[in-house]
Amino acid sequence: MISFFLGIVYASFLEWWVHKKLFHEVGRKKNNWFSFHLREHHAYAKKNNFIDERISGREAIGLCALGCVHSVICYISPFFFLATVSYAIAFFVLHNYSHQNPEWAKKWMPWHWDHHMKNPNTNWNVVLPIADWIMKTNK
Repeated sequence: MISFFLGIVYASFLEWWVHKKLFHEVGRKKNNWFSFHLREHHAYAKKNNFIDERISGREAIGLCALGCVHSVICYISPFFFLATVSYAIAFFVLHNYSHQNPEWAKKWMPWHWDHHMKNPNTNWNVVLPIADWIMKTNK
């Protein structure tokens, strides 16, 4: 049980880092592979009052790649691995659902709503704002 909890905390920090560093810092460069996040997703959601009904193929590929990279952990701690995979699935489902249902997102994921509609330089977590709380980047 402890390893599952630690896996969730780890996944929150991984999500925080990928979103902040790769999508928002590295992704600022125009022809970068991660630039889709700002140039497509953020721009589209801002223009359409948070709605973005498109499913990102790059996001799905990235989540699968992270799952493969972390698969070795399954041999060391199956529950830690299960937590990271569960978190990735939750990210994919909740992120897409929230952008199709803005009122739901405002109620149940206000930190993600704020990230898109108020300040894109805060609230890096989507699923659980654990890392945002610890890193004091939730506003």
